[in-house]
Amino acid sequence: MSEFTEQRNLIAWFRATYPKYEKCIRLSLNGVNLPAGKKGAIMINQFKSQGMVKGESDLFFAIPNLTFHGLFIEMKNFDKKATPEQLDYIEVMLNLGYQALVIEGAEAAQQAITDYMTTAFIIH
Repeated sequence: MSEFTEQRNLIAWFRATYPKYEKCIRLSLNGVNLPAGKKGAIMINQFKSQGMVKGESDLFFAIPNLTFHGLFIEMKNFDKKATPEQLDYIEVMLNLGYQALVIEGAEAAQQAITDYMTTAFIIH
């Protein structure tokens, strides 16, 4: 299964499982497929000037729990590894008090999110 499909399935599961938190998910633009050539280069430069950061994790769950300010997840297929830039981003987020993980597959991500959400602050 592709990383895109795994991530799409994860988001669908999260929205169904935690509907009150559906507005708390953020997607990095780093994984967006852009057109080739000059148009794609222009779009990348625009995104960078608006705050896109190289190595940013795929997903951010803006939900504090008793231990962390929020949860960053870098999704990977079983045959891919995190880049040095992604690992550096994760280290920075960990040092700032966020949970940040590299996770292989939607099933493992669901478990990590479930564990994280056991002590999440409740939206009323």
